[in-house]
Amino acid sequence: MTRSEQTKKLISKPYFILLIILVLLFCLDTFVLKPFIKEHYLDQDLQSFKDFSWRYLLVIAVVIAIVVSICIKATKILQIISVCLYSAFFALWAFRTLLIQILLFTNFQTEKEHIINTYEVINHKEAMVFWMDGGKGNSIHDDNAIELIDKKRKAKGLKSIFEYKNGDKVKVEFKRGIFNVNYLD
Repeated sequence: MTRSEQTKKLISKPYFILLIILVLLFCLDTFVLKPFIKEHYLDQDLQSFKDFSWRYLLVIAVVIAIVVSICIKATKILQIISVCLYSAFFALWAFRTLLIQILLFTNFQTEKEHIINTYEVINHKEAMVFWMDGGKGNSIHDDNAIELIDKKRKAKGLKSIFEYKNGDKVKVEFKRGIFNVNYLD
């Protein structure tokens, strides 16, 4: 067998198609979804969603397992169980980040309600401290979150958050999607 015949066997059509699909999924995740998610969600909301997203991922894994078992026409119960377990494991772990980001993108596309939170600005310029106190554990301390809120406010023609003085009240408008995750628009 010549070298070119060996190469042709290694690069068969199904493997090549699978490779293209995986590269496209990687590009979608890296260049489209990640920047989009970072542009609209606060880190604390992302972390909160990731903590309970296993429910949605489990449903997706079960659906994938059912579809795969139907596609391969598994007739024996042992085959069905093994296909379901492998499919669920693969969906949950191999594509967890991508699936979470697709769910967050879906959340953004399905606006359910508007939420307006009022925060008190804590601005101590001498100590270089700036954060927003919403009371009841609803404070925003993260610099990235504050900068994202400020960027969204400026885009709407509103006053910059950094122009507020200590003790001033500022309203921040969030939207909530189908998965009950707040986002900035």
